[in-house]
Amino acid sequence: MVVAAALLAVFGLTAQIARQHLATALDERLRASVDSFRAGPAGRVSVPEQLPAEATRWLSAQAFASDEVVAVHPVGGDVVSSTGGLDLGDLPHPDELLNADRTRWWDLSTRAGPVRALTVPLLLGGHRIGTLVAAVSRAPVDATLRALLSAIAWASAVGLVFATLLAFAAVRRTLGPLLRMSRQVDEIQSSGDLARRVGPAGPRDEVGRLAEGFNRLLARLDDAFRSQRRFVSDAAHELRTPLTVARGQIELAPDDPDALAAAVVELDRMGRIVEELLLLARLDEGLPLRREPVEVELVVEEALLRGLRLPGAAGAGAGAPSGDAAPGPDAGAPSGAAAPGGPRAWVDAEPGLLALADPDRLLQVVSNLVVNAVQHAGAQARLTITTRRTGAEVVIEVADTGPGIPAAHLPHLFDRFYRGTNRGGGAGLGLAIADSLTQAMSGRIAVRSTVGEGTAFMVHLPAPD
Repeated sequence: MVVAAALLAVFGLTAQIARQHLATALDERLRASVDSFRAGPAGRVSVPEQLPAEATRWLSAQAFASDEVVAVHPVGGDVVSSTGGLDLGDLPHPDELLNADRTRWWDLSTRAGPVRALTVPLLLGGHRIGTLVAAVSRAPVDATLRALLSAIAWASAVGLVFATLLAFAAVRRTLGPLLRMSRQVDEIQSSGDLARRVGPAGPRDEVGRLAEGFNRLLARLDDAFRSQRRFVSDAAHELRTPLTVARGQIELAPDDPDALAAAVVELDRMGRIVEELLLLARLDEGLPLRREPVEVELVVEEALLRGLRLPGAAGAGAGAPSGDAAPGPDAGAPSGAAAPGGPRAWVDAEPGLLALADPDRLLQVVSNLVVNAVQHAGAQARLTITTRRTGAEVVIEVADTGPGIPAAHLPHLFDRFYRGTNRGGGAGLGLAIADSLTQAMSGRIAVRSTVGEGTAFMVHLPAPD
């Protein structure tokens, strides 16, 4: 339809241009005959009586086409016209043409077809001494125009048929994969199997890119549903364990005085898991966090003290540096701290360094990283917390010289309830919470680790202007 409309517009425009061009050429032909007579015989006439003789001589010397006539009508005299051409008697109102007293174009109709005529008065001394009439048939022009338009119409018809076949093939080639994709999507929807994909992949055209985008969407949905199922399964398992322990301890309470205390510990553990799950859910819903300049040095020192206070991780309390520890920050060196059974920890913070963050949540993030390092690095490891500014970011790095993490576990460290090969300790939510909180503060967490050398977590946060 678009091609047909375009061809119709081209056909109409071509017809109009051709008709205008042929009509202009016909008018120029009549005007040339009139100008030739006026410049020749009419210019030599000095008295009106000379006009018939000059006209006869000029007309006999001219060769006019069979569809053309030129006539001169002297005032009060006989008409002198060319021979072998168009007959003046066939024209309507010939007397009106031969006695015209002003220059005028005429469009006449005859039995042989339309005629174009031009009348020009012949003047001598300001008085009309005759009239010059030039007329030509428009039938050849109309025939030429009809032949041209007929050729254009046939060419347009052939072009339209070719364009239709080509468009049909192109549309069928395009809609075929779309119909196949539609059936495949219906099958995926009915089966509920998000592991299936649409395809096979074709050329990298619009349909191919659509298929690739839809497959990526299916992959993300499949991962999301798998993660949700794994999350629900792990959450149910983590909550069922303390409930089972607490129930057993309560049942033993009449015979064991310490049973109630053990039950309270398990209930507290379950409460912490619930709080962490609620925090993750609120972060998923877009929990708004404050964004203000925070002095990083104070945050990391407080996070270190919190990490070292964990029971069973670094002893109770933020133990003072041992005899071979480095001097405190007042001496211009990194501060160190350790506790019985835990790694030696060091803070090397740039004084006055600020980051845009929520101070409470940033403390929670760094504390989780410190706790993670304290629990898994080992007693002989060295824990170092450093801060620095890199361009428009502030980087807080928590590094240890522990056993390291195998490369296969690194992509999953921030998954919820993921604990890798370490099945003891927490529920596997600390790193997931740290990652979600950092993203909510417009930052990110990166990790690098080498087995046998240690692990480092880097928190990147925007720096204030």
